[in-house]
Amino acid sequence: RMGAMDKMRIRIVDLRIPRKEDVMALIDTGSLRDYMEDYAGSAMFSGFPGAIVDLAEIERMDDYQLCRKAEQMGVDLRRFVISDDDDD
Repeated sequence: RMGAMDKMRIRIVDLRIPRKEDVMALIDTGSLRDYMEDYAGSAMFSGFPGAIVDLAEIERMDDYQLCRKAEQMGVDLRRFVISDDDDD
């Protein structure tokens, strides 16, 4: 049940592993958004009320902004890669 808005092809760069070229991957941004919302919600209810700002931002972000925010927060985007077989 994944719509076009729930996928995004993004370049994943792991700066810890030098490569000659970056890897393009299709990211399940619907699952990433759910993960980020759960993460921010858990932080908010665990004594970090400022996380409500992150939660509100995450809900409004487009797919590209969401991936950038996830990278800034240290989320490994490779966890959300969709195989090429699922790319329709």
